[in-house]
This record gives sequence, structure tokens and C-alpha cells, in this order.
Amino acid sequence: MKKADWIKILLLIPLFGALQYSCSKSNTVPQGITSNGGGGDTTGGGGNVTFSNVVYATNTDWQGHTVQLTLDVYQPPNMVAGKKYPLIMNMHGGGYVEGDKSTDAYKCQLLADSGFIAVAINYRLGWDNGGGTLCAGDTASFNEAAYRAMQDANAAMRFLVSKANDYSIDTSWIFIAGASAGADVALTSTYINDAYAKVRYPKPAAKFGGLKTAGNNLTNKYTIKGICAIAGALEDSTLINRSQAYPCISFQGELDEVVPINFGYYLGCTNYPFEVGSLCQYRQLVALNVPAIANILPGQGHGNNGDSGYDNPFMMGSTACFFHTLINKRKPVTGIYIGTINTCAN
Repeated sequence: MKKADWIKILLLIPLFGALQYSCSKSNTVPQGITSNGGGGDTTGGGGNVTFSNVVYATNTDWQGHTVQLTLDVYQPPNMVAGKKYPLIMNMHGGGYVEGDKSTDAYKCQLLADSGFIAVAINYRLGWDNGGGTLCAGDTASFNEAAYRAMQDANAAMRFLVSKANDYSIDTSWIFIAGASAGADVALTSTYINDAYAKVRYPKPAAKFGGLKTAGNNLTNKYTIKGICAIAGALEDSTLINRSQAYPCISFQGELDEVVPINFGYYLGCTNYPFEVGSLCQYRQLVALNVPAIANILPGQGHGNNGDSGYDNPFMMGSTACFFHTLINKRKPVTGIYIGTINTCAN
């Protein structure tokens, strides 16, 4: 089959998906076009940080200790004086228990090299996860951890917008990204407001206060223009609706055992939150005619930090292309891509 025919089939996938699949159907990967598999990122990376360990908020952690929350800023090489650049804020993974912004250094370097102000943040970690025993954690404690992380993401974004001139940020183009738990934070902090939180998280909301007022006293406003979610989930597909639906590029392993690729329970534990993964989110978005790309890696699980075997150059290159297409007001390619297909070439 000619390359042009493959491309046509790929472009038809979202249309078939929107018609044939819903978030209440089979939790399997729809048949698509299989390309080559991914490979783990062996480059290690490092990244050239411009501003490091900048304090963006102060708050109380899960054990009652006051902590300062920090971020690192990566800027493009050969910046033009006076020019503003789009922002991508990144959150690391680790199940709300472990992880650090330093693990996003290579991702941020790649994004900065692609013309973005890339930021990696630390957010509050910790919950009673049952000592790591599967399904033995305390759900209320998990919900508190998720709520604190949303507060911190919002505080970091307010801070960055307040420092737009210092960091050369174009506040009209703000994006958010994350991997695993960090992808959950990227999605939930974008879609969940205080009104919803008071219903879904009544106890954390009463205990910790509002989602958009914690950690610092800044009141800067912003609008997210797109999301990169690496093995991330939302808890409710109806959060994606006509009043709020954000372009999204996602990456996930077909056999992800931590975050459901379609829908299901976190870690497969019925006492943990129900979630909707990459495929369900994708279908919601294309049904609303919102640009979306779901990259699925066959035969792969959650992987390291949610990467499922995808490497950072592929994920960040695809993400940079998707976001630049939005910035340049061109219609991005939309589709489900099986394997490592370069969506920028289509």
C-alpha cells in the first residue's frame, strides 16, 4: 500500500473512533495502523537550566511540615532580546509518593531547543499507600495527595505568569505537560475548578482551601492552550465538554497496568479512583472537534515514569510539533497512532 493510502487511513481513525467507541465500551485498543515499536530512552539527558530552584510557593506537606516548592526554568538557546516564547510547564511522575523535577531535565532541554520556555516543578508528595502493597493504600489519603498537587500546579502557573517578563514568557500561549501522576496533575489542574472539587473532593477542599489560592498570594490569570499527557488520566470523561475541551497529545502503552488506557481503576484496584485514560479522552475531544493525538505503543505497560518504552526525543518532538501547529493556527493532525509514527510528517 502506498504511503498516501496509509495516511488517509490514519486520518480516518478518529472518525471511526468517534462513531464506534464510547467511554463505556470495551477497554481495549481499537485496531489501527501498526508502525515500529518504541524504544527506551537511553540518552540520560541533563538539560541546561537557566534558573534553578526558584521558590514559587510555600505550603504544608502531608505530614504537617512547612515546605518550599521550587521550579527550574529552561530557556531556548540564542534567544532574541525582547521576544516572548510559549511556555510548557512539566510535572514529574511517581505515584504522588516519589519523584523530582530533575527527572524532567532532558524533556525540558528538548522543549527549550524547540523554542519553548520549559519549566519543571516540584509539587507536594506523600500519602498512605499501604507501604507499597498493591491495593492496600488509603483512598482518602490518595485524594488529599491529588488535591494538593492540583493546588501546587495552579500556584506554579500563577507564579510563572507573574514572572512572564523576567522569563520571556508569551502568556497567550501556555501549555501544560506531565508523566504518570504528573500527567494526572496536568489534566486535573486544567479541567477541575473549585465548584467541581467541592463535590468530588469535599473533605480535601474543606481542609486545604481552594484550588487556585494556595501556596502564594498571586492572582494572575491564564488560559491553558494544550496538554501533553504521558500515561495520564482524568476521573470523569464529562469534564471534557463543550464549555471546556483542550487540545491534547498523549502517549501510553497498550497494556498499561497502572493507568487504564481506556477506563478503569487506578492500579486495577476497585478501592482506588476510577479513571479514564488516553483513548477515552481522545474520543471525547474528537467528538467535540478538538485537536487530539493518541500515541499507543503495542504490547507495552506503564514503563518508567509512564513512558511505556517511548523515548524522550520522540515524545517531546511530537509534542513540540503539535503545540507549534496550534500556535501557528494550522489544524493539527488528529488520530490514534499505533507505534512511533511521526505525526509532523503527515
